[in-house]
Parts: sequence; structure tokens; C-alpha cells
Amino acid sequence: MRFTHIYVEERAGNYPLTGEILGKLPNVNIIYINHYKDVFDRKRQNAVLQKEHQSLIIAVREGSRIFRGAPVCQSFGQKNFYYASSMMNCPFDCEYCYLKGMYPSSNMVVFVNLEDYEKDVEEKLKEGPMYVCASYDTDLIAMNGLTGHADFWKKMALNHSDLLVELRTKAAPEIKDDISNVIYAFTMSPEEVVSGFERNTAPIKARISAASYAVRNGAKVRFCFDPVIRIPGWQDAYKRLVEETACLIDYSKLTDVSVGTFRISSDYLNKMRKAYPGSETAWYPYVIKDGVAQYEPDCDRQMQEFVTDLIADHIGREKIFTWN
Repeated sequence: MRFTHIYVEERAGNYPLTGEILGKLPNVNIIYINHYKDVFDRKRQNAVLQKEHQSLIIAVREGSRIFRGAPVCQSFGQKNFYYASSMMNCPFDCEYCYLKGMYPSSNMVVFVNLEDYEKDVEEKLKEGPMYVCASYDTDLIAMNGLTGHADFWKKMALNHSDLLVELRTKAAPEIKDDISNVIYAFTMSPEEVVSGFERNTAPIKARISAASYAVRNGAKVRFCFDPVIRIPGWQDAYKRLVEETACLIDYSKLTDVSVGTFRISSDYLNKMRKAYPGSETAWYPYVIKDGVAQYEPDCDRQMQEFVTDLIADHIGREKIFTWN
């Protein structure tokens, strides 16, 4: 990962993690700032250009750090479903990513006060077991070599048996651990989607190979066919994808599988369309239902049922989760 500039909040300067990150990025221009929002939220930013020349912001996260899971996200039957935001934005550049409509900037923010996240989790665990998706606003696994955030969440799981952590990724990590309450969730997309819409991510063959390696080492692995994108010939593309994964991985050894079509907050979609006027996924004629932009209902149902049926040939339907 190569950043053009590193912005460091003055109050973040004394955190050990800040020193570790800066030590891994020598000869990069460091600019000290008062607050990360002074850079991240400034007006008239060009998010498209920033993605080509991404900067890193090192900061301290105040206020809320653990949030209730949103309705458009899958809870996998978990009652106390949360997501964490220990980083903002992603090293990858997926055309359909909701972060393009959520944030005004493409620069990345890394929060270094991880001990506060630990306190937040421990406080919520007093109310009962909880399920935390730690990689919804970024790809912690892809950034772990620099930030160590994925290792932090794995350590949290090891220390708290009533905490279930999901680490979702489009990278191809070498997973050797078998922590019973950590789920490694691999986004599975056809090659046509990876090459056309998931810029800088790991090739699908590499993801499948990494998932297979993780399964062999006893790790809990989830396949996420989400989002399913309506590309030309999508039926054949997803059929090939399921067949390819099934050739290399015994589905019965997976923790579960998720299936979900593309959907996004209508507010985020409007912002995406302004920022990315040439985006094919942003300008698809979606329908708006309860504030969520999604494929037309019959089309949406057809796509989810088609992919679910393909997967059901390899794993019990009770282990397949859909978003609606």
C-alpha cells in the first residue's frame, strides 16, 4: 500500500499504533492536523482523483464506535448484531461500493485508539453475546499488514468466548488460525464482476484458493455471493462461479453462505451518481423501496432464487442466508 501523504491528528501522535504504522511507511510526507474531519470532510473534494492518489489519515475515534447492524445487512440469525468502524474507506475500488455515497472522501482513516473499542465491546457484552462485523466500512484483512486491526479483532474473539467476529474480505489472505468465534467471509464474484467492477481486489481464483486453505486449516469460512450484479449473461457467470468453488471446496465444511443482490441507500445512490456520472452500476434504473435502491422486485427475487438454487445443490438451505 502506497500513500501520497499521511495526515496525523496531534492527539494520535503518542499512540503506539501510530508509531508502528509510520515506521512501516518511511519517506512519506507527514502532515499534522487538529482533527481528521478537517481533511476528510472538507468541501469540494474530488473523490475519484483521491482514489488514484490515496492519502492515509491517522486519528482517534471519539463517540460511537460500535453500531447496530443496518436492515440492508445480513444478521445471519444473530440477535445482537453490530458492526464496528475502526477504519473508514477501503484500499480497493469497487464501482458499486456504498462507501462512495457514504463518505465525501476516498482517503482512508485508521483509528488508533483500539483500547476504547475493546472497552465498548466489553460493555455491550454485559447485555449478552454479540455478533460484530468488523469489516463493513473497509477491508481489515487487506490492511492488516499495515494496521494490525484484523489481529486486534481476532485477539478480542480469543479473549471473549461470547463475542462472534466476522472479517469480510476481497483479498486472498493466508489464514492459518482456527479461532472458533471468528468467521472469515470471502466475497465471491464472477470473474466478469471482479474484472469489471472490483478494481484492485484479489482475482477470484486467488480468493477461492485462500478460502480453501483456510478451510483445510480448520478456520470458519463464509462465502458471500453478495452483491449479485445483473451483468449480461449473469446466470451463466454465477453458475460457473458456484461450480468453480464447489470443485475446490467442500461446501459442507463452510460455516454458511450468504446471497444478496445489489442494494444501497437511495441517499447514498444519489451521491454516487453525482460523483461518478459514468458509473454503470450507479446509473442502473433501480426502484426505491423503503429508502433502499434495489433491482425491480421480480428481477431481484429471480436473481436471489437462481443463485440460491445453485448453491443448494452443495449445502443445506438452512445454511443459506438471503438479505430479504
